Amino acid sequence: MSDGSGGVMAGRTRAALWGAGALLAGSQVLARRARRVSDQRRPYARFWERTNLAVIGKLERNRRSGLPDPLIYVALGDSAAQGLGASSVVDGYVPRLAAALEDMTGRDVALINLSVSGAVIPSVLTHQLMSLKGLERHEGIIPDIVTCEVGGNDVGYRLDGSTMAEFVQAMTTALPPGTYVADVPSFGPTPHGRRAREISELIRIYSDRDGHHHVPLEDFTSGLPLSSYLFSYHSSDFFHPNTHAYQHWAQLWVDTIAPVMDVPTVDVADVAPFQPWA
Repeated sequence: MSDGSGGVMAGRTRAALWGAGALLAGSQVLARRARRVSDQRRPYARFWERTNLAVIGKLERNRRSGLPDPLIYVALGDSAAQGLGASSVVDGYVPRLAAALEDMTGRDVALINLSVSGAVIPSVLTHQLMSLKGLERHEGIIPDIVTCEVGGNDVGYRLDGSTMAEFVQAMTTALPPGTYVADVPSFGPTPHGRRAREISELIRIYSDRDGHHHVPLEDFTSGLPLSSYLFSYHSSDFFHPNTHAYQHWAQLWVDTIAPVMDVPTVDVADVAPFQPWA
């Protein structure tokens, strides 16, 4: 006679197989969600490349015609400055800030977005700032406002503290005077959380030393309830911000810039969508 052990074993096997299947299905869902954000990389980059070229061309034509420049805003940074994770390329914090600056100053705003997805602090130094210097030297394009947001990708690099400090110092030294520099958003209670805080501290120290303006992304993000921060402020890959988060990011920049420029602040939520100047 059977003692029932075979049925118990079969039940355990079915449960194990069900659990493995559920885990696999869940991982596939997460992978698809992550790919949705990753798939934004190329079209968003192409959008900014085309927009940048159009803006530079229009500035040249206007100057030949004797027309005054608009307010020129140059953005430096990583995939967040590109807008990855937002529902559309114009919903990132950079274009939302550009639109807000129009309301704040009453001027047209020519946005040149030199950011690159995947950028780290050394690549801002070697590529983006070199591009900015090229615009200044060869095109005579001197920005009125520069923003810089980078460091999130550096969190995963296994660099010792002194080397990271050297990179941050080099960046803040090279940035145009009075750049608006953000620290690193919170990584929460993760293994990378401490590293993010260390890089943020370096950014704050050397930005202050070199006369830049601090935009407190770390304070804002670390002050949110963890569940809200994870599910309401992140895109489907759980790394990049979403449209909702970028609105709040843009508001931080607005609230930092307004008193420096002595212009009224605005509520980013009430600002009309970004329209490229060119």
